[in-house]
Amino acid sequence: MITTADPYLVRSDEIVDRCREIDRQVASLEAEKSALLGERVQLLLDEVRPGADGFESAERSMVAEVSAALHVSRAAASRALSTGWSLNDRFPATRAALAAGDISLRHAAVIVAGAAAIDIADHDAHARYEGIVVPYATAETAPRTEAFAKSATASVAPETVSERHRRARAERHVRVADADDGMAWLEVLMPSPLAHATYDRITAMARQIRMTRAAQDCGAFHGSLAPKPGQELTEQDWQRLSSFEDIVDDLQEPLSDPRSLDEIRADIVADLLLASDTDLLREAGVDGIRATVQVTIAASTLIGADDRPAELDGHGPIDAELARTLAATAGLWDRLFLDPRGMVTRTDTYAPTERMRRLLRARDQHCRFPGCRMPARNCDMDHNHDYAKGGRTEVCNLCCLCEGHHALKHPDLDARWRWTVTQRPGGVIVWTSPSGRVYIDTPPPRVQFV
Repeated sequence: MITTADPYLVRSDEIVDRCREIDRQVASLEAEKSALLGERVQLLLDEVRPGADGFESAERSMVAEVSAALHVSRAAASRALSTGWSLNDRFPATRAALAAGDISLRHAAVIVAGAAAIDIADHDAHARYEGIVVPYATAETAPRTEAFAKSATASVAPETVSERHRRARAERHVRVADADDGMAWLEVLMPSPLAHATYDRITAMARQIRMTRAAQDCGAFHGSLAPKPGQELTEQDWQRLSSFEDIVDDLQEPLSDPRSLDEIRADIVADLLLASDTDLLREAGVDGIRATVQVTIAASTLIGADDRPAELDGHGPIDAELARTLAATAGLWDRLFLDPRGMVTRTDTYAPTERMRRLLRARDQHCRFPGCRMPARNCDMDHNHDYAKGGRTEVCNLCCLCEGHHALKHPDLDARWRWTVTQRPGGVIVWTSPSGRVYIDTPPPRVQFV
Protein backbone atom coordinates (compact mmCIF):
# COMPACT_ATOMS: atom_id res chain seq x y z
CA MET A 1 0.00 0.00 0.00
CA ILE A 2 2.55 2.58 1.12
CA THR A 3 5.20 3.23 -1.53
CA THR A 4 7.13 5.97 0.27
CA ALA A 5 8.98 6.46 3.54
CA ASP A 6 7.80 10.07 3.81
CA PRO A 7 6.63 10.35 7.47
CA TYR A 8 3.78 12.67 6.45
CA LEU A 9 2.32 10.09 4.05
CA VAL A 10 3.02 7.14 6.35
CA ARG A 11 1.12 8.74 9.22
CA SER A 12 -1.68 9.84 6.87
CA ASP A 13 -2.08 6.22 5.74
CA GLU A 14 -2.14 4.96 9.34
CA ILE A 15 -4.87 7.47 10.21
CA VAL A 16 -7.01 6.42 7.23
CA ASP A 17 -6.60 2.72 8.10
CA ARG A 18 -7.61 3.31 11.71
CA CYS A 19 -10.61 5.42 10.71
CA ARG A 20 -11.81 2.69 8.36
CA GLU A 21 -11.54 0.13 11.16
CA ILE A 22 -13.46 2.42 13.50
CA ASP A 23 -16.17 2.81 10.87
CA ARG A 24 -16.53 -0.98 10.65
CA GLN A 25 -16.84 -1.24 14.41
CA VAL A 26 -19.38 1.60 14.49
CA ALA A 27 -21.43 -0.10 11.75
CA SER A 28 -21.43 -3.35 13.69
CA LEU A 29 -22.68 -1.56 16.81
CA GLU A 30 -25.28 0.34 14.75
CA ALA A 31 -26.53 -3.02 13.45
CA GLU A 32 -26.95 -4.26 17.02
CA LYS A 33 -28.73 -1.05 18.01
CA SER A 34 -31.04 -1.20 14.97
CA ALA A 35 -31.91 -4.81 15.76
CA LEU A 36 -32.85 -3.83 19.32
CA LEU A 37 -34.98 -0.91 18.13
CA GLY A 38 -36.68 -3.24 15.66
CA GLU A 39 -37.35 -5.66 18.50
CA ARG A 40 -38.90 -2.80 20.48
CA VAL A 41 -41.33 -2.11 17.63
CA GLN A 42 -42.21 -5.80 17.42
CA LEU A 43 -42.96 -5.83 21.16
CA LEU A 44 -45.54 -3.14 20.53
CA LEU A 45 -47.03 -4.92 17.51
CA ASP A 46 -47.35 -8.16 19.48
CA GLU A 47 -49.10 -6.27 22.27
CA VAL A 48 -51.47 -4.03 20.27
CA ARG A 49 -52.54 -4.38 16.65
CA PRO A 50 -52.14 -1.29 14.41
CA GLY A 51 -55.51 0.44 14.18
CA ALA A 52 -56.77 -1.03 17.43
CA ASP A 53 -57.85 1.18 20.33
CA GLY A 54 -54.84 2.47 22.20
CA PHE A 55 -52.31 1.74 19.43
CA GLU A 56 -51.54 5.40 18.67
CA SER A 57 -51.01 6.18 22.35
CA ALA A 58 -48.76 3.15 22.81
CA GLU A 59 -46.76 4.06 19.70
CA ARG A 60 -46.41 7.67 20.83
CA SER A 61 -45.15 6.48 24.21
CA MET A 62 -42.58 4.18 22.57
CA VAL A 63 -41.21 6.96 20.36
CA ALA A 64 -41.08 9.37 23.31
CA GLU A 65 -39.16 6.85 25.42
CA VAL A 66 -36.52 6.27 22.73
CA SER A 67 -36.29 10.01 22.02
CA ALA A 68 -35.72 10.85 25.68
CA ALA A 69 -33.29 8.01 26.37
CA LEU A 70 -31.12 8.57 23.27
CA HIS A 71 -31.30 12.39 23.36
CA VAL A 72 -32.64 12.65 19.79
CA SER A 73 -35.65 14.38 18.30
CA ARG A 74 -38.99 12.63 18.07
CA ALA A 75 -38.64 12.47 14.27
CA ALA A 76 -35.15 10.92 14.53
CA ALA A 77 -36.40 8.37 17.06
CA SER A 78 -39.31 7.46 14.82
CA ARG A 79 -37.01 6.97 11.80
CA ALA A 80 -34.59 4.83 13.80
CA LEU A 81 -37.40 2.60 15.08
CA SER A 82 -38.89 2.25 11.61
CA THR A 83 -35.54 1.43 10.01
CA GLY A 84 -34.70 -1.09 12.74
CA TRP A 85 -38.02 -2.90 12.39
CA SER A 86 -37.79 -2.95 8.58
CA LEU A 87 -34.26 -4.40 8.70
CA ASN A 88 -35.44 -7.16 11.03
CA ASP A 89 -38.61 -7.82 9.06
CA ARG A 90 -37.59 -7.97 5.39
CA PHE A 91 -34.01 -6.78 4.75
CA PRO A 92 -31.77 -9.65 5.93
CA ALA A 93 -28.99 -8.99 3.40
CA THR A 94 -28.83 -5.29 4.33
CA ARG A 95 -28.81 -6.16 8.04
CA ALA A 96 -25.97 -8.66 7.50
CA ALA A 97 -23.91 -6.15 5.48
CA LEU A 98 -24.34 -3.56 8.24
CA ALA A 99 -23.35 -6.05 10.95
CA ALA A 100 -20.23 -6.99 8.96
CA GLY A 101 -19.27 -3.33 8.59
CA ASP A 102 -19.54 -3.50 4.80
CA ILE A 103 -22.03 -0.61 4.74
CA SER A 104 -22.93 2.21 7.13
CA LEU A 105 -26.20 2.88 8.90
CA ARG A 106 -26.78 5.67 6.39
CA HIS A 107 -26.51 3.11 3.57
CA ALA A 108 -28.97 0.84 5.36
CA ALA A 109 -31.43 3.69 5.86
CA VAL A 110 -31.42 4.69 2.17
CA ILE A 111 -31.82 1.04 1.12
CA VAL A 112 -34.88 0.71 3.37
CA ALA A 113 -36.32 4.06 2.25
CA GLY A 114 -35.66 3.24 -1.42
CA ALA A 115 -37.97 0.23 -1.23
CA ALA A 116 -40.99 2.28 -0.10
CA ALA A 117 -42.83 1.55 -3.36
CA ILE A 118 -42.57 -2.23 -2.90
CA ASP A 119 -45.54 -3.96 -1.25
CA ILE A 120 -44.52 -4.66 2.34
CA ALA A 121 -45.86 -8.22 2.06
CA ASP A 122 -43.97 -9.00 -1.17
CA HIS A 123 -40.87 -10.62 0.32
CA ASP A 124 -39.78 -12.02 -3.06
CA ALA A 125 -39.64 -8.51 -4.52
CA HIS A 126 -37.68 -7.32 -1.49
CA ALA A 127 -35.21 -10.18 -1.96
CA ARG A 128 -34.73 -9.27 -5.65
CA TYR A 129 -34.31 -5.63 -4.68
CA GLU A 130 -31.65 -6.45 -2.07
CA GLY A 131 -29.87 -8.67 -4.58
CA ILE A 132 -29.46 -5.65 -6.85
CA VAL A 133 -28.77 -2.83 -4.41
CA VAL A 134 -26.75 -4.34 -1.52
CA PRO A 135 -23.71 -5.39 -3.61
CA TYR A 136 -23.73 -1.91 -5.15
CA ALA A 137 -23.92 -0.24 -1.72
CA THR A 138 -20.88 -2.10 -0.38
CA ALA A 139 -18.70 -0.36 -2.98
CA GLU A 140 -20.35 3.06 -3.17
CA THR A 141 -21.31 6.05 -1.04
CA ALA A 142 -24.77 6.41 0.50
CA PRO A 143 -25.83 9.24 -1.88
CA ARG A 144 -24.92 7.16 -4.95
CA THR A 145 -26.72 4.19 -3.39
CA GLU A 146 -29.81 6.32 -2.79
CA ALA A 147 -30.08 7.21 -6.49
CA PHE A 148 -29.39 3.62 -7.58
CA ALA A 149 -31.96 2.22 -5.11
CA LYS A 150 -34.77 4.16 -6.79
CA SER A 151 -34.01 2.46 -10.10
CA ALA A 152 -33.63 -0.93 -8.40
CA THR A 153 -37.12 -0.53 -6.90
CA ALA A 154 -38.57 0.37 -10.29
CA SER A 155 -37.01 -2.75 -11.79
CA VAL A 156 -38.86 -5.08 -9.36
CA ALA A 157 -42.09 -3.08 -9.01
CA PRO A 158 -42.50 -1.12 -12.27
CA GLU A 159 -46.29 -0.72 -12.19
CA THR A 160 -46.24 0.53 -8.62
CA VAL A 161 -43.47 3.04 -9.31
CA SER A 162 -45.12 4.32 -12.49
CA GLU A 163 -48.43 4.83 -10.69
CA ARG A 164 -46.69 6.67 -7.84
CA HIS A 165 -44.99 8.97 -10.36
CA ARG A 166 -48.29 9.73 -12.07
CA ARG A 167 -49.88 10.60 -8.73
CA ALA A 168 -46.88 12.71 -7.70
CA ARG A 169 -47.12 14.83 -10.86
CA ALA A 170 -50.50 16.04 -9.64
CA GLU A 171 -48.72 17.50 -6.59
CA ARG A 172 -46.56 19.96 -8.55
CA HIS A 173 -46.77 23.48 -7.13
CA VAL A 174 -44.99 26.78 -6.45
CA ARG A 175 -44.56 28.18 -2.94
CA VAL A 176 -42.83 31.16 -1.39
CA ALA A 177 -41.49 31.37 2.18
CA ASP A 178 -39.93 34.41 3.81
CA ALA A 179 -36.37 34.11 5.09
CA ASP A 180 -34.19 36.53 7.09
CA ASP A 181 -32.69 39.87 5.98
CA GLY A 182 -35.28 40.72 3.35
CA MET A 183 -34.89 37.44 1.44
CA ALA A 184 -37.38 34.70 0.56
CA TRP A 185 -37.33 31.16 -0.82
CA LEU A 186 -39.20 30.42 -4.07
CA GLU A 187 -39.87 26.69 -4.15
CA VAL A 188 -41.03 24.84 -7.27
CA LEU A 189 -42.00 21.16 -7.17
CA MET A 190 -42.00 19.62 -10.67
CA PRO A 191 -41.05 16.37 -12.43
CA SER A 192 -37.38 15.59 -11.98
CA PRO A 193 -36.31 15.79 -15.67
CA LEU A 194 -37.86 19.24 -15.98
CA ALA A 195 -36.19 20.42 -12.77
CA HIS A 196 -32.72 19.22 -13.81
CA ALA A 197 -33.14 20.56 -17.34
CA THR A 198 -34.21 23.93 -15.94
CA TYR A 199 -31.22 24.07 -13.61
CA ASP A 200 -28.84 23.07 -16.41
CA ARG A 201 -30.19 25.75 -18.71
CA ILE A 202 -29.96 28.45 -16.02
CA THR A 203 -26.40 27.33 -15.23
CA ALA A 204 -25.37 27.46 -18.89
CA MET A 205 -26.84 30.95 -19.24
CA ALA A 206 -25.10 32.11 -16.05
CA ARG A 207 -21.75 30.70 -17.18
CA GLN A 208 -22.10 32.41 -20.55
CA ILE A 209 -22.81 35.75 -18.87
CA ARG A 210 -19.92 35.38 -16.43
CA MET A 211 -17.40 34.24 -19.05
CA THR A 212 -18.44 36.90 -21.56
CA ARG A 213 -17.95 39.61 -18.93
CA ALA A 214 -14.53 38.12 -18.11
CA ALA A 215 -13.57 38.16 -21.78
CA GLN A 216 -14.71 41.78 -22.10
CA ASP A 217 -12.64 42.69 -19.04
CA CYS A 218 -9.63 41.14 -20.79
CA GLY A 219 -10.35 43.26 -23.86
CA ALA A 220 -10.99 40.12 -25.90
CA PHE A 221 -14.37 41.08 -27.36
CA HIS A 222 -15.29 44.25 -29.14
CA GLY A 223 -18.55 45.14 -30.80
CA SER A 224 -19.96 42.36 -32.94
CA LEU A 225 -17.37 39.85 -31.73
CA ALA A 226 -19.09 39.57 -28.33
CA PRO A 227 -21.69 36.78 -28.02
CA LYS A 228 -25.20 38.15 -27.97
CA PRO A 229 -27.56 37.33 -25.05
CA GLY A 230 -29.16 33.98 -25.72
CA GLN A 231 -26.82 33.24 -28.64
CA GLU A 232 -25.97 29.55 -29.06
CA LEU A 233 -22.25 29.07 -28.43
CA THR A 234 -20.06 26.65 -30.34
CA GLU A 235 -17.54 24.37 -28.62
CA GLN A 236 -14.79 26.76 -29.73
CA ASP A 237 -16.69 29.69 -28.19
CA TRP A 238 -16.92 27.88 -24.86
CA GLN A 239 -13.21 27.00 -24.89
CA ARG A 240 -12.24 30.58 -25.73
CA LEU A 241 -14.53 32.08 -23.08
CA SER A 242 -13.35 29.60 -20.44
CA SER A 243 -9.75 30.61 -21.04
CA PHE A 244 -10.59 34.27 -20.39
CA GLU A 245 -12.51 33.35 -17.25
CA ASP A 246 -9.47 31.43 -15.99
CA ILE A 247 -7.16 34.36 -16.75
CA VAL A 248 -9.30 36.78 -14.76
CA ASP A 249 -9.57 34.31 -11.87
CA ASP A 250 -5.80 33.85 -11.84
CA LEU A 251 -5.25 37.61 -11.73
CA GLN A 252 -7.55 37.77 -8.67
CA GLU A 253 -8.70 41.19 -9.83
CA PRO A 254 -12.32 42.33 -9.43
CA LEU A 255 -14.52 41.83 -12.46
CA SER A 256 -16.82 44.57 -13.74
CA ASP A 257 -19.55 42.07 -12.81
CA PRO A 258 -18.63 40.78 -9.33
CA ARG A 259 -21.60 38.40 -9.00
CA SER A 260 -20.98 34.74 -8.23
CA LEU A 261 -22.45 32.00 -10.42
CA ASP A 262 -25.18 31.41 -7.81
CA GLU A 263 -26.07 35.10 -7.76
CA ILE A 264 -26.32 35.23 -11.55
CA ARG A 265 -28.50 32.09 -11.57
CA ALA A 266 -30.90 33.70 -9.08
CA ASP A 267 -31.01 36.92 -11.12
CA ILE A 268 -31.74 34.99 -14.33
CA VAL A 269 -34.68 33.17 -12.71
CA ALA A 270 -36.16 36.41 -11.42
CA ASP A 271 -35.67 38.19 -14.74
CA LEU A 272 -37.20 35.36 -16.80
CA LEU A 273 -40.23 35.06 -14.52
CA LEU A 274 -40.87 38.78 -14.16
CA ALA A 275 -40.01 40.06 -17.62
CA SER A 276 -41.16 37.21 -19.89
CA ASP A 277 -44.59 36.19 -21.13
CA THR A 278 -45.81 32.64 -21.74
CA ASP A 279 -48.56 31.18 -23.89
CA LEU A 280 -48.20 27.78 -22.23
CA LEU A 281 -51.84 26.91 -21.65
CA ARG A 282 -51.31 23.21 -21.02
CA GLU A 283 -49.30 21.21 -18.49
CA ALA A 284 -45.70 20.12 -19.09
CA GLY A 285 -43.00 22.49 -20.25
CA VAL A 286 -41.31 19.49 -21.84
CA ASP A 287 -41.45 21.17 -25.26
CA GLY A 288 -39.31 23.99 -23.88
CA ILE A 289 -36.40 21.80 -22.82
CA ARG A 290 -33.23 22.77 -24.65
CA ALA A 291 -30.75 21.70 -21.98
CA THR A 292 -29.12 18.28 -21.99
CA VAL A 293 -31.23 15.59 -20.35
CA GLN A 294 -29.86 12.05 -20.32
CA VAL A 295 -32.66 9.50 -20.02
CA THR A 296 -32.38 5.76 -20.57
CA ILE A 297 -35.54 4.11 -21.93
CA ALA A 298 -36.11 0.61 -23.29
CA ALA A 299 -37.03 0.39 -26.98
CA SER A 300 -40.28 -1.42 -26.14
CA THR A 301 -41.29 1.40 -23.80
CA LEU A 302 -40.30 4.02 -26.35
CA ILE A 303 -42.74 2.63 -28.94
CA GLY A 304 -45.51 2.28 -26.34
CA ALA A 305 -45.52 -1.52 -26.14
CA ASP A 306 -45.19 -1.33 -22.35
CA ASP A 307 -44.97 1.24 -19.56
CA ARG A 308 -41.77 0.18 -17.82
CA PRO A 309 -40.07 3.11 -16.07
CA ALA A 310 -37.22 4.95 -17.75
CA GLU A 311 -34.19 6.27 -15.86
CA LEU A 312 -32.98 9.84 -15.46
CA ASP A 313 -29.27 9.09 -15.33
CA GLY A 314 -27.79 9.54 -11.88
CA HIS A 315 -31.11 10.45 -10.27
CA GLY A 316 -33.51 7.50 -10.60
CA PRO A 317 -36.62 6.33 -12.45
CA ILE A 318 -39.18 8.51 -14.20
CA ASP A 319 -42.56 7.51 -15.61
CA ALA A 320 -42.74 6.14 -19.13
CA GLU A 321 -45.15 8.76 -20.50
CA LEU A 322 -42.84 11.65 -19.62
CA ALA A 323 -39.82 9.77 -21.02
CA ARG A 324 -41.62 9.21 -24.34
CA THR A 325 -42.49 12.91 -24.52
CA LEU A 326 -38.84 13.85 -23.95
CA ALA A 327 -37.74 11.36 -26.61
CA ALA A 328 -40.24 12.78 -29.12
CA THR A 329 -38.80 16.28 -28.75
CA ALA A 330 -35.12 15.24 -28.64
CA GLY A 331 -32.92 16.42 -31.47
CA LEU A 332 -30.51 13.52 -31.06
CA TRP A 333 -30.69 9.97 -29.71
CA ASP A 334 -28.02 7.53 -28.60
CA ARG A 335 -28.64 3.81 -28.73
CA LEU A 336 -26.82 2.15 -25.80
CA PHE A 337 -25.63 -1.44 -25.85
CA LEU A 338 -25.53 -3.03 -22.40
CA ASP A 339 -23.90 -6.22 -21.18
CA PRO A 340 -25.84 -8.59 -18.85
CA ARG A 341 -24.70 -6.55 -15.81
CA GLY A 342 -26.22 -3.36 -17.21
CA MET A 343 -22.84 -1.83 -18.12
CA VAL A 344 -22.63 0.37 -21.24
CA THR A 345 -20.33 -1.28 -23.77
CA ARG A 346 -20.85 0.94 -26.82
CA THR A 347 -23.26 3.41 -28.34
CA ASP A 348 -24.68 4.40 -31.69
CA THR A 349 -25.28 8.03 -32.53
CA TYR A 350 -26.22 10.14 -35.53
CA ALA A 351 -23.47 12.61 -34.63
CA PRO A 352 -20.20 10.74 -35.27
CA THR A 353 -18.03 13.72 -34.35
CA GLU A 354 -19.55 13.57 -30.85
CA ARG A 355 -19.51 9.78 -30.55
CA MET A 356 -16.64 9.57 -28.08
CA ARG A 357 -17.96 12.27 -25.73
CA ARG A 358 -21.45 10.85 -25.79
CA LEU A 359 -20.24 7.32 -25.06
CA LEU A 360 -18.19 8.57 -22.11
CA ARG A 361 -21.11 10.56 -20.69
CA ALA A 362 -23.40 7.56 -21.12
CA ARG A 363 -20.88 5.21 -19.51
CA ASP A 364 -19.72 7.39 -16.64
CA GLN A 365 -22.91 9.36 -15.79
CA HIS A 366 -20.94 11.38 -13.20
CA CYS A 367 -17.39 12.28 -12.16
CA ARG A 368 -15.36 9.10 -11.79
CA PHE A 369 -13.67 9.94 -8.51
CA PRO A 370 -15.03 7.47 -5.92
CA GLY A 371 -18.21 8.88 -4.38
CA CYS A 372 -18.46 12.04 -6.51
CA ARG A 373 -21.88 12.70 -8.09
CA MET A 374 -21.10 15.71 -10.29
CA PRO A 375 -23.07 14.99 -13.52
CA ALA A 376 -20.91 13.93 -16.46
CA ARG A 377 -22.23 16.78 -18.58
CA ASN A 378 -20.56 19.23 -16.15
CA CYS A 379 -17.23 17.36 -16.11
CA ASP A 380 -13.99 17.54 -18.10
CA MET A 381 -12.97 14.74 -20.45
CA ASP A 382 -9.69 13.71 -18.85
CA HIS A 383 -6.83 11.79 -20.47
CA ASN A 384 -5.93 9.25 -17.77
CA HIS A 385 -2.47 8.93 -19.33
CA ASP A 386 -1.54 12.54 -20.06
CA TYR A 387 -1.90 13.49 -23.74
CA ALA A 388 1.30 15.55 -23.49
CA LYS A 389 3.13 12.38 -22.41
CA GLY A 390 1.83 10.21 -25.24
CA GLY A 391 -1.63 9.31 -23.93
CA ARG A 392 -4.06 8.61 -26.74
CA THR A 393 -7.42 10.29 -27.24
CA GLU A 394 -9.53 7.14 -27.08
CA VAL A 395 -12.26 5.85 -24.82
CA CYS A 396 -9.96 3.44 -22.96
CA ASN A 397 -7.83 6.43 -21.88
CA LEU A 398 -10.62 8.93 -21.11
CA CYS A 399 -13.11 9.46 -18.31
CA CYS A 400 -15.29 12.24 -16.91
CA LEU A 401 -13.76 14.18 -13.99
CA CYS A 402 -15.15 17.24 -12.24
CA GLU A 403 -12.91 20.27 -11.97
CA GLY A 404 -11.96 19.62 -8.34
CA HIS A 405 -10.99 15.97 -8.80
CA HIS A 406 -9.34 16.64 -12.16
CA ALA A 407 -7.02 19.04 -10.33
CA LEU A 408 -5.81 16.23 -8.02
CA LYS A 409 -3.70 14.74 -10.84
CA HIS A 410 -2.25 17.96 -12.20
CA PRO A 411 1.43 17.39 -13.09
CA ASP A 412 2.49 20.66 -11.42
CA LEU A 413 1.38 19.45 -7.97
CA ASP A 414 3.94 18.41 -5.38
CA ALA A 415 4.32 14.60 -5.39
CA ARG A 416 2.99 14.48 -1.83
CA TRP A 417 -0.38 15.85 -2.99
CA ARG A 418 -0.60 14.43 -6.53
CA TRP A 419 -2.86 11.47 -7.37
CA THR A 420 -2.49 9.22 -10.41
CA VAL A 421 -5.22 7.61 -12.51
CA THR A 422 -5.20 4.55 -14.76
CA GLN A 423 -8.01 2.83 -16.60
CA ARG A 424 -8.61 -0.90 -16.74
CA PRO A 425 -10.77 -2.74 -19.30
CA GLY A 426 -14.47 -2.03 -18.97
CA GLY A 427 -13.96 1.58 -17.93
CA VAL A 428 -12.80 0.71 -14.40
CA ILE A 429 -10.86 3.70 -13.03
CA VAL A 430 -7.99 3.10 -10.59
CA TRP A 431 -6.97 6.05 -8.41
CA THR A 432 -3.69 5.91 -6.51
CA SER A 433 -3.21 8.34 -3.64
CA PRO A 434 0.14 10.07 -2.93
CA SER A 435 0.92 7.37 -0.35
CA GLY A 436 0.16 4.54 -2.78
CA ARG A 437 -3.30 3.61 -1.49
CA VAL A 438 -5.52 2.33 -4.34
CA TYR A 439 -9.20 3.22 -4.81
CA ILE A 440 -11.35 1.59 -7.50
CA ASP A 441 -14.30 3.27 -9.23
CA THR A 442 -16.47 1.07 -11.45
CA PRO A 443 -18.79 2.55 -14.11
CA PRO A 444 -22.31 2.74 -12.68
CA PRO A 445 -24.54 -0.01 -14.07
CA ARG A 446 -28.00 0.68 -15.38
CA VAL A 447 -30.83 -1.24 -13.82
CA GLN A 448 -32.50 -3.23 -16.59
CA PHE A 449 -36.28 -3.01 -16.22
CA VAL A 450 -38.12 -6.25 -16.91
